[in-house]
Amino acid sequence: MTAEKKLTLTIFTDPMMGLSYESEPFFRKLETHFQQQIQFRYVMSGLVRNVYDFVDPEDLKVSQEYALEKYMLKLAAIYKSEENITGMPINMTDFQLFTTEFTSSIPLNLAYKAAQLADSNKADHFLYRLRFATVAECRPTTRLKEILAVVADTGINVNEFLKHYEDGSAQAALDDDFNLRQSLDVRGLPAYLFEYDGKQVMINGVIGYEEFYNIIKNLSDGKVSAHQPEVSTNSIRDLINLHPLISSIEIKDAFSLRDLSAVKALIQPLLDSDEISIKPVHNGWFIQHKK
Repeated sequence: MTAEKKLTLTIFTDPMMGLSYESEPFFRKLETHFQQQIQFRYVMSGLVRNVYDFVDPEDLKVSQEYALEKYMLKLAAIYKSEENITGMPINMTDFQLFTTEFTSSIPLNLAYKAAQLADSNKADHFLYRLRFATVAECRPTTRLKEILAVVADTGINVNEFLKHYEDGSAQAALDDDFNLRQSLDVRGLPAYLFEYDGKQVMINGVIGYEEFYNIIKNLSDGKVSAHQPEVSTNSIRDLINLHPLISSIEIKDAFSLRDLSAVKALIQPLLDSDEISIKPVHNGWFIQHKK
């Protein structure tokens, strides 16, 4: 296929979404098997505009605090159940994403748009790290303090980020995302818009790699094709350079490796040369590129 004919995969999501976090191994496999043939695009969709829209009305009759406490237990259980999708580790220890003071995921959505405006090259990595902080580290990322810590960790200029976060430019960009979601009548999250050569397909809900593969093959009439990537320490190094924080599960799936011991064997030279470090998390481990 010609270089200009890429398939665009638009992902409608929210930084707090466990379902999108659990889908990262699928995205890494698409990335490595359809090398440079897919353009990924993220559209913020405001999963929780107001957490009180989700609480039990009967609990709310008792008090806002009680209703929220009950709902947070339910939400934590939902997150943990999603861990079965790909095994990406989820931590709900002392889960405090929402409180009576912090009642929306909109700040996370706004943060991604501000990151895009502040440093477009690092914005998708910021989105990944923000979701990692929320789901794998169980940090209360609805607070600006936590968001700014992720901004700094990603290497985005904090002052530039804050300018867009506060001056209305990020809000205008977020409004554009919300308008796009509404125009396409996207009701459930995650949702995926596949576009190729003037054709498009919209899919709602979590889908696995084989479903992605079949949709891409059918939409492009086989012109966008998959190939097993080279399995080597160098190819893994290249992937880590693109994704400075990445899970062992993503690497396993990206290269169709047998198990996590195969991942460990391939990354050992990178550990020995001090290019990367292991970042343990609850019930799993990630790989972090050393800057």
